[in-house]
Amino acid sequence: MRLESITHKEIERKLKELGWTFCANYKGKILIEDYLLKDILKEKLKEINRQTFETYNLKTEQITKIVDNNINKLITIKDPVEVLDLLKKGTLVEVDRGRKGNLTLHIKFFDYENSQNNHFCYIYEAKFKGQPENIEPDFTLFINGIPVVVIEAKKEVSEVETHKEGITQVERYEREAPELFKYVQLAVVVADEDVYFATYPNYEMGLRKNRKINIWKDENGNSNIWELLTPRILLDVIENFIFFNVDRAGNLTKVIPRYMQYKAVKKAFERVKSYLEESGEKNRGLIWHWQGSGKTYEILYLTENFYKHYRSRNPIVFIVIDRKELEEQFEKDIEPLKNAEFKEGYKKIESVEALKEILIKIKESEEKAQITPKGVYLVMAHKFRKEVAQELEKIGIIQKREVLILRDEAHRTESGIFASVRKFVMPNAIAFGFTGTPVHKKESISTFKEYGYPSEGEFYLDKYFIEQSIKDGFTLPLMWRVALSEGVGLTLSEKQIEELIRNYFLDRTLERDEEETEELPEISEEEVKRKLIFSDLLQAEDFIKKASEYIAKRILEDTENFTFKAMIIAQDRKSTILFKKYLDKFIPQYVKNYNPEWSQVIITYQHNEKIDIIREYKEEIERKYKKNVEDLNKEWVGKFVTSENPKILIVNKKLLTGFDAPVLKVIYVAQLLKDALLLQASARANRPTIGKQYGLIVDLCGVLIENYKKAIRKYNLYEDETINEDILKNLFIESSKIWDTFLKKLKQFEELFKKITGLEIETFIQTLKEIQEVKEFFSDVINKIITTENGFYKLYPLLKELIKLYESIGAYSEKVKYDSIYKGLKILYAGISKKIKPKQTVKISQELEAELLKRLTFKEIKDIAELELSEEVIENFRKNGRLYVVVADFIFPVINYLEDKRDPIYKVIYKRLVKLKNDYLSRKKVVEEVVKLLKISIEEIKNYEIYKRGSKPEDLIFKNIEFFVKTQGGVLVDKESVKESLKEFLKRKLITEEMKDRLKEVFIISLDIKNKNVETFSDTIINDIV
Repeated sequence: MRLESITHKEIERKLKELGWTFCANYKGKILIEDYLLKDILKEKLKEINRQTFETYNLKTEQITKIVDNNINKLITIKDPVEVLDLLKKGTLVEVDRGRKGNLTLHIKFFDYENSQNNHFCYIYEAKFKGQPENIEPDFTLFINGIPVVVIEAKKEVSEVETHKEGITQVERYEREAPELFKYVQLAVVVADEDVYFATYPNYEMGLRKNRKINIWKDENGNSNIWELLTPRILLDVIENFIFFNVDRAGNLTKVIPRYMQYKAVKKAFERVKSYLEESGEKNRGLIWHWQGSGKTYEILYLTENFYKHYRSRNPIVFIVIDRKELEEQFEKDIEPLKNAEFKEGYKKIESVEALKEILIKIKESEEKAQITPKGVYLVMAHKFRKEVAQELEKIGIIQKREVLILRDEAHRTESGIFASVRKFVMPNAIAFGFTGTPVHKKESISTFKEYGYPSEGEFYLDKYFIEQSIKDGFTLPLMWRVALSEGVGLTLSEKQIEELIRNYFLDRTLERDEEETEELPEISEEEVKRKLIFSDLLQAEDFIKKASEYIAKRILEDTENFTFKAMIIAQDRKSTILFKKYLDKFIPQYVKNYNPEWSQVIITYQHNEKIDIIREYKEEIERKYKKNVEDLNKEWVGKFVTSENPKILIVNKKLLTGFDAPVLKVIYVAQLLKDALLLQASARANRPTIGKQYGLIVDLCGVLIENYKKAIRKYNLYEDETINEDILKNLFIESSKIWDTFLKKLKQFEELFKKITGLEIETFIQTLKEIQEVKEFFSDVINKIITTENGFYKLYPLLKELIKLYESIGAYSEKVKYDSIYKGLKILYAGISKKIKPKQTVKISQELEAELLKRLTFKEIKDIAELELSEEVIENFRKNGRLYVVVADFIFPVINYLEDKRDPIYKVIYKRLVKLKNDYLSRKKVVEEVVKLLKISIEEIKNYEIYKRGSKPEDLIFKNIEFFVKTQGGVLVDKESVKESLKEFLKRKLITEEMKDRLKEVFIISLDIKNKNVETFSDTIINDIV
């Protein structure tokens, strides 16, 4: 097992190899005032701004004043958004030059143009002021004296996921020293898995849910967190790839890049620079990254890089989308974005006329230098109409090269008039296409011609596969289930199946609908009739009725008791209303306390609605909620993501693309979707969140997914063979395969359980039901598990994984045979969790909660006096050869009792007991020794609590100081002087640095301790205890 101390040395070696130096002036555990290395920061501010100071012949005192004022500005600002702005952009300062008037200077904190001009250093266990205690991250990385990264190291080889311990540690730092984290941009944990994540100053002391944890990989696909920490790359990330944002719930969040986002954007930007700066010929590229991998931010990152880098050349960016929903999604992402320089020029183009005006202005700027047309424009593809080309043709096409076109959903046809107009009016523009859906063979000629270089073998500039995304944890696997066995769905002949494959997966004719805004080819009457054969069956009320009952029976299991949410995709708008009607009828028959507010219909309503059932439903909900349907749609979609209700959305065309809701787990598909839309719609369920292991796609059509896979196998639907293979292997995993995984892991569990407890799992479950002395039996099984290394580190996590697999598979038919085993496992898991982590909430049904309470003999310790570990108790267990019960019954309750306590005596004993527990589990210490040390620790706690009840503050602090000094191998020589000094110190309402220094002198004189720097040790006592 690799120890943390060894990991620390390796981290230090790696940092030095990358170019980080040790901050020599900060050796030893010195409290870093205001979280900044001020001496370094002062020097670097003078150095990187020297040219500015020399240009205007500033005097030394003027420079010193500017530098001091900017450091004070950093210190006084609390808002991390403002701090990041300063680090990214620098600041403007006014300099009074007397008769010459005021001068405005731009002062930089970091030199982004010449990274070698910055100072990169680290401190091991730097001490920062915190509350209720100071913090000491393992490593802190500073650029120019400003802390930007903290690193926590844990054991790299362990039976537990040690990176999670590191994350928890950083979250504690954020709460206890929030001021540090207004500077620190991200944290790294080096452990069993090397991860990084965004950090925040947690002034509110709350818990941050759904924190996004990332891994970084190099070009070879190997985990390599050190590449991210390379000074040049880290500086680039801070400048161009970190933004603050506000999520839909109104919480401040920070956006940091994933490795594949960074690499794809850098590839694209290098092509831009080659084209604009080196006379390169290539000015386009196609990026395929699987749905949910972060495509939107790739577009925004590239926009920021381009806009900022070519600012002096009046850059133009067009973000082109082809659906109203995508336009709304981009608006939602851009509007709350902070720290992005491109936002100053951002505008949504509302009309064709507005687009004409902008293009004309760009053309005029080629002739008139005073016109500066730079900007970032969000525009719908259909606004590039013929009339735009005709207007530009009158004054001449645009020759400007600093025009960047970023096309979202570039897999859709690029051979239409809109694309032609774009290319005609801006022939020299740079164009990148982004897609989460692979390019179909039938569209490959136009799409690759527009964005790739197929004649040179370049179809995609960058690819990120489904398999990679799942392995990296950015998306979840999607499992699928067919409803045919329940009498729901279509039963088709072989001939009809071939017809289905041809019409929905091979034929690229797009059906026109109310959501589509790109130009569409005409559909013949014959084609319409052929397709209606299938769609009519799915619109039939009898089918919808059966499908609704099928959903009602299974939705509780599929959503894991509505821990997660569901979506139903209906064949047409009328069908959504019928689904709502029958869900309201059937769900109450299978689910208690059902409320009609649980499900809502999200569709587009026509102004003069002609379909009776839709018009009547529209009038009903507008009357009921006293709002128009457009506002209700927005409200319900928002609440689906942030609130308890609605739990089920019923849709037709809306939300199938661009909708990001991690809480969505289950999609019931009752619509024949073409391949691209099937991929996009299914991917709505692949977003990760806490506790979610899979997305679940239920094929109510009964013929959709299986025949989609058949089409790929038979016809190689997509141009890139590796993409065909990736979809077949990794996209839709059959529920039976997940079930096979459950059975395989259950077998492993049964073997390990028998080895540890001597029992078959069925025997254990049956015994729980039958014997009268069930509490003692249950407790003994738990004790055997938690006092062995295999039990604590292998069986317990495997038990948790088994339960999660069983619950996440939803309403799978085979589950009914294993119901009693599942309940037994759940009770065992809850019992173990209650014993080792009594404060932790274990989600369990009321039925199982009642069963659990019958079997529990233990509870959370509220008062240490409740614990009585006498020699008599120990001897009784010793005689029976069951001393391990003493460890189980006492060490876990005491550790939990001490966990949140802040007194130094408690903390020392807590750390000692945690080590003792780990040493016992790994059998480094025998049970006799553990019991002896456990008894001593309990007595120490009891004695301290008795002392605490009748002591004055200065006596209590003295007791903690004395205890701490003793544990470090020292003694207090002059106790009375220390007590008197403490008494005087605590009388003061305002503590000054001078008073701290006087108290420190008393400690230096009174301490007798070997192998410690007495001055540093005295600082530790004052800062951590007093």
